[in-house]
Amino acid sequence: MKRKTTNDILAESFPELAQTKRIDKITISDITSNCGMSQPTFYNHFKDKYDLIVWIYTNHVREIMCKIDNKTFMWKDCLLGAALYYYENSEFIKNALKHTSGQDSFVENVRAVGRACFRR
Repeated sequence: MKRKTTNDILAESFPELAQTKRIDKITISDITSNCGMSQPTFYNHFKDKYDLIVWIYTNHVREIMCKIDNKTFMWKDCLLGAALYYYENSEFIKNALKHTSGQDSFVENVRAVGRACFRR
């Protein structure tokens, strides 16, 4: 059985809170209290809540993309997996899109991750 990492635990806490609260109103204290961790532990893993949002998103996308092997899991399966992810997490994603802006915007942070991947 795979044990959950600190990142995994924090990543579960945040969307749980985002179901009932606007993302721009969620504090680091809210996130850590919700999962029984300390604020210093949070900052050992993420620079801020926007960094956590991007980690959550990119981690899920990476899981989907890593399944591609061109034999049993092909691009169409990847697209289906992405669509399913968006469907299952639509409230969280809508919240992230609506309630983040400027340099902390979900779109800008995901775009920055994408640019970094293509520079490699």
